[in-house]
Amino acid sequence: MESSKELLARLEKYLGTFDWNGLTTSKQVILEAFLRVATRDGIASVSMRTLAAAVGLKPPTIYSHFPGGRDEILSNALRWHYNHYAHGLFEDLKNLRAPEESWYALINFHVRQQLQRPENDIWDTLIATDRIAKLLPEGLREEIEDWEGFVDFMYFSIAQNLGAKQCSIEARALRKLFDSIGAWWKWDGSEASLETAVVYCVEVSKRILKL
Repeated sequence: MESSKELLARLEKYLGTFDWNGLTTSKQVILEAFLRVATRDGIASVSMRTLAAAVGLKPPTIYSHFPGGRDEILSNALRWHYNHYAHGLFEDLKNLRAPEESWYALINFHVRQQLQRPENDIWDTLIATDRIAKLLPEGLREEIEDWEGFVDFMYFSIAQNLGAKQCSIEARALRKLFDSIGAWWKWDGSEASLETAVVYCVEVSKRILKL
């Protein structure tokens, strides 16, 4: 078992995985457009031409910011997404010490991210597809696997601190279940519905962990 302080120290290592200093306004606009178009039409439909049209630029201008083209944009967008997630999670957990508080905060953050940011489903689908089709660069795939493994470990470690026994499979199952919440929770867009979803997921987690 690891303490909250030890988990936070490990989480903090992921905060520097994206070069925020190199994220110019123009690059951010392009990455946001990529996420917007991919969420609306699917990643396979995003080309340099459709991306340029979405931001009102010509393809050569996009290449001037991302010489590697679509693959570089995809890699940067994915790293940006996960790094943003890591920063938000760190902020929510950094002042908590009791396992019960950390468990609620972890699920609360996860559920809200999945429901409020539809691009999460795009990335989850891409990562699942990559396990079969190998669409992502090898280095990026390793980064994603490392990050997902750490999130699974966070669920496992905090669950152990709550008193769950031999729960590594259950912890991973919970993370995957909450990843897909957009498919089974009918969120109506309200804060009340979000809060209800979080409470429900916390209760489900306790049943699965037999707490």
